[in-house]
Amino acid sequence: MIFVGLRMISVLYVDDDLSLLEISKIYLEETGEFHIDTVESAPHALDILQHRSYDAVISDYQMPEMNGIEFLKILRKKYPMLPVIIFTGRDREEIVITAFKNGADFYLQKGGEPKAQFAELSHKIRKSVEQCQTRQALKESEIRLRQYIQNASDLTRILDKDGRIVYDSPSTSYMLGYPEHFLLGKHAVDFIHPGDRETVITAFDHIRNRTNPGTPIEFRIRKADGIYIDVESVAMNLIGIKGVDGIVVTMWPTHERKCAKQELHTNEKKS
Repeated sequence: MIFVGLRMISVLYVDDDLSLLEISKIYLEETGEFHIDTVESAPHALDILQHRSYDAVISDYQMPEMNGIEFLKILRKKYPMLPVIIFTGRDREEIVITAFKNGADFYLQKGGEPKAQFAELSHKIRKSVEQCQTRQALKESEIRLRQYIQNASDLTRILDKDGRIVYDSPSTSYMLGYPEHFLLGKHAVDFIHPGDRETVITAFDHIRNRTNPGTPIEFRIRKADGIYIDVESVAMNLIGIKGVDGIVVTMWPTHERKCAKQELHTNEKKS
């Protein structure tokens, strides 16, 4: 049984056929999974949605005042994440195509044996709500990842599969001295010390092919003033992951640490 949090799935069902509204409400609520509110017109449904939220909407196509596709278009503008199922007796192919083009989650034709029909409708409601929850979770993950990248104190950049820079975190400006967005579209390897490029290219290929276990590498990177600094870097292949779709590279400077080690080594020799 699918619940949203600790409550049943709430559904707003819109249809001008009063007898079908009543029968549908009985069948669907008998499962114990759904709470169904019914309404006879799309304009009335829009009024209700201004004051109450639902987990899904079921809508007929042929209705007075506003048909199901017109209703769907408004829903997609106002409530882009809300699952919508078109449930209608019309079986014209162009209506089905138009419904999906305008963002319907499912389309179901009325008719047939009631028990089987409402079992199918129940399945589509559950499926649409599950898909909505998945989309919402992915969206929240994308936001958290973006916030992490933007607020990271280390230099974080995203490279496309060819190694071009498609995103640089704000830390790039104060760490390397380049103006914001200056490096976008450029090949990251062009700013690596010539003596380290082969190592970096090899490591990038391993990341792109997902054969790198996450081992950090060290190299020298050129600042805006032409001076190279030592950095350590790790990368993660998130190509195909919505909201990122690239190789995420995190770098932090190590030249101060190296200078401190060298000074310590020198002092040890003197003593």
